[in-house]
Amino acid sequence: MAVCPNCGEENPDRAKFCLNCGAALQQALQPPAEERKVVTVLFCDLVGFTASSDQTDPEDVRARIRPYHARLRKEIERYGATVEKFIGDAVMAVFGAPVAHEDDAERAVRAGLTILEAISHLNEEDAGLDLQVRVGIETGEAVVVLGARSEEGEGIVTGDVVNTASRLQGAAPVNGVTVGEGTYASTRDLFDYQALDPVMLKGKAEPVALWRAKSARARFGTDLTRTLTTPLVGRELERNLLTGTFERSVHDASVQLITVVGDQGWARAG
Repeated sequence: MAVCPNCGEENPDRAKFCLNCGAALQQALQPPAEERKVVTVLFCDLVGFTASSDQTDPEDVRARIRPYHARLRKEIERYGATVEKFIGDAVMAVFGAPVAHEDDAERAVRAGLTILEAISHLNEEDAGLDLQVRVGIETGEAVVVLGARSEEGEGIVTGDVVNTASRLQGAAPVNGVTVGEGTYASTRDLFDYQALDPVMLKGKAEPVALWRAKSARARFGTDLTRTLTTPLVGRELERNLLTGTFERSVHDASVQLITVVGDQGWARAG
């Protein structure tokens, strides 16, 4: 029931105006739907931009940072991520929400390395920019707000993975991409990494291990970046069904149909 804020009359949920006094009713907003998912969060920040912008005209600052924002959005979205927000010279992007891929961690690291190349190109095009960045990436569980509108400033994900990715960005070397343990575990066979000294991050009781991404071992989307070594657990009946269906299609030269259903980012059919 919708309660009138003017007279306290209870009205049907579908009523737009109070049946007693005629006042407009503000419909109760349903809390946004949420779910827990594994996502990869990327933070990128310009090095020394705040200091260099001190005493600089705001329009000049905007002119300097505009191509940086545009280029980062282009490169990040090219890998299927969502730019959640720009905060001054910092950008936060989410891989795995709202659209999930089985290789979101890989996509994030590739995006980070591409950002370094893009910054180099921007500096070549305009030597006056002299941009330098740090990139931090981490993978972990987060609460995802379904239907969040990032273009209107609504947050997509919350959780410790967001804070950790932000801290890793601050610990990254200049013009470097640093990843945490979650991202490293998911992508260590896909990239060449350099182990860095563990660091103390704000909010962490113990030093955090981190790695610097150097380069990809293969082009994106090639078979070399895919491993099918994960064992099939607890699906003996289904595997027998798949095997029997395949053998039937070979023996009878007939078409067989198998439907594999699973949540995005969690299931893989090979």
